[in-house]
Amino acid sequence: MAFNITLTMTYFAFLLGFGVIVANILKKRKIPDTFFLLILGLLLGPTVFMNPALTKYVSITLVDVSAMGAIPDFLRVWALIMIVFTGTFNLNWKVFRRLSDVSINLAFVGMVFNTIIFGVAAHLIFGINIIYTLLLGAILGGTGTGVLYAFEHTLSKSKKALTIIKVESIFNSPLTVLLPILFLDLINTDPGALIEPLKYMSQFWLMIVAGIGTGIVVGLAVSKLMRATLKEYTPLLLFSIALITYALAENIGGSGMLAVAVCGLITGNMIFPEKEEVKRFDDQLSEMLRISVFTLLGAQVMMVFDLNLFIKSFVFFLIIFFSRPIFLIPTLGKMKNKFTRSDILLMSFVAPRGLAAAAMAPIVARTISQAAGNGVANLIVNVIFLIMLFSVLFSTMSAALISKFSHKKERSAEENAVKHETTDEPFVDVSKIPEDEKKIAGQNNQT
Repeated sequence: MAFNITLTMTYFAFLLGFGVIVANILKKRKIPDTFFLLILGLLLGPTVFMNPALTKYVSITLVDVSAMGAIPDFLRVWALIMIVFTGTFNLNWKVFRRLSDVSINLAFVGMVFNTIIFGVAAHLIFGINIIYTLLLGAILGGTGTGVLYAFEHTLSKSKKALTIIKVESIFNSPLTVLLPILFLDLINTDPGALIEPLKYMSQFWLMIVAGIGTGIVVGLAVSKLMRATLKEYTPLLLFSIALITYALAENIGGSGMLAVAVCGLITGNMIFPEKEEVKRFDDQLSEMLRISVFTLLGAQVMMVFDLNLFIKSFVFFLIIFFSRPIFLIPTLGKMKNKFTRSDILLMSFVAPRGLAAAAMAPIVARTISQAAGNGVANLIVNVIFLIMLFSVLFSTMSAALISKFSHKKERSAEENAVKHETTDEPFVDVSKIPEDEKKIAGQNNQT
């Protein structure tokens, strides 16, 4: 037992240590790190060291996630709780109230739209059971909370649009957990059993209502606790509050992630002097967990280097990438006129898949392996991993191009303004000169 604990700590320390080094190097260069953290995990895991081409000569195990027991699943759920809580805790209530309508619409409409479209597309491309592909669509339907914060520097000129997709991603995270749970229930249903759509709809709304209710009750109760808490224990109290909120909501049948999001929003907008200290503590803890989850997923994937799989996955990704504007623009409605072209492009094409997908992939794989075998489960995990890689890579490229286009446009406008100010003669708009003055000026020129 002691050996297993030591081994688990060794694997975790290995992944976290290298992950922090990589994240630190990339942050100094202002490069989003998610893509590289996933690749790091892949290089340290079975994909390389359990490859048959290598194992016939030498057997090496750097990281074996399967030997870590329930620790990886615990870390994934913990990371999701802390990142959702931190995201809403740091969200100003006035900003949320102003942008919440469009963000929540994007989250709900997007998840339903994406689950159906992605599920049908995956069924046609990969040829597996429609229930499994709808489950895949639900996992990949939401944008990644933990990934979007890496784009803050790149897209600093598009704060309003970035805030909208950040709020959308915060509410996507609970839905990315909610919808797959419903599909997992369908997978576990006995063959030939009666499927009741109304039952699942009722279960869905119960999870939402119970989740929101728990978040409100706990969030309001925190205000009384804060007055009696010593300064040094305030961050620890809020950290425990996030975990308690999740546990309470889950135990009464609600969505724990939705409860955490609501509780974080209420708590973060309370007035107390230690708020900045809490933010620093939560940010550092969330960052540690984010790095751990992405490296763990990479280390758990046994990637099959099959050209056919890569081509199919890339086609599937292109459908995901270019389908977002189809629901985004109608959902924005008249509000789209308030955004620049750069903002619309940003909201359309900077939508990486992230922490929720990484957290759900291994959990879902276990259920599918029991129902349909390891082959389908491994295919689902490989596809999720590749889509995450493609989405982060293309979102990073899109963000860089949009940022470059915006800066170029601003620079051009500034240069025109400077050029206009430095001309020898003042600029006069001829269209605004009365006709009589024009005639007098013409006669003077003739003389």
